[in-house]
Amino acid sequence: MIGKTTTRTRPCPQCANSIGEDALSCPYCKAGLVSQAAPAWLNRSESAAEPRAGAPSNKRVLIPAKFIWPSALLVVALIAFFSGVALQRSEQSASSQASSKQLEAKDQMIRSQEAQLAQAQQQLTDNSNQLAEMKTKLEEGQKELSATKQRLGAATREVARLNASRSAAATRTASRVPDTGGLLPGSAARRTSDAGVYETTRQTSVYETPSPTARVITQIGKGTRINVVSSAGDWLEVRSKHGNPPGYVRADNARLIARAK
Repeated sequence: MIGKTTTRTRPCPQCANSIGEDALSCPYCKAGLVSQAAPAWLNRSESAAEPRAGAPSNKRVLIPAKFIWPSALLVVALIAFFSGVALQRSEQSASSQASSKQLEAKDQMIRSQEAQLAQAQQQLTDNSNQLAEMKTKLEEGQKELSATKQRLGAATREVARLNASRSAAATRTASRVPDTGGLLPGSAARRTSDAGVYETTRQTSVYETPSPTARVITQIGKGTRINVVSSAGDWLEVRSKHGNPPGYVRADNARLIARAK
């Protein structure tokens, strides 16, 4: 606990504030305390309304009522103004952020489209190069085809010349062959075909009579041996050793192996 002070005090003769008993001057009103004159605050002639020296003033500054509402409205207006400014700045900041994001998205889209365009241009260049190569190959092929046509034309002309030469030689040979009664040498040879064993040179038919319009008796494969007993013009008369009916085959479809004894 705090102990009580033992310092003796007395009222100031000027301002009546408590001061020390042995104080030589008042710490409040700064008045000297050497003389023992009557205290100033005991003088009844002073006006009660006059404030004492050194005493605190209790007067209040009063604001007229006509200025209170305008001031309040002004304060509210200022608050609303600054709130609106802050809100507008916030909206502008959000709008600028959204615009920045949209610009970034547009920039990214533009970069993507530029990359796609560059890829398409590269592909177009590759296609152009391939088309140029194909055109070059086509021109080379056309040149080779033209050269082949020229060689083919030359070969055709050479074949025609050879055929003409052969025809001329055959004509000259025919003019030298003696008259055989209007029959060709081959026909005469076939008319005088010898009897004997023949072998077919290709698949042939055996006819009932020596005529291509006659009934076909059977078919003989290539390499089959047949017995020829006689000949009739371009036909050979064959007889089977296995009991098959006799028939005729064309002489051009068989060749002689052995004559009959």
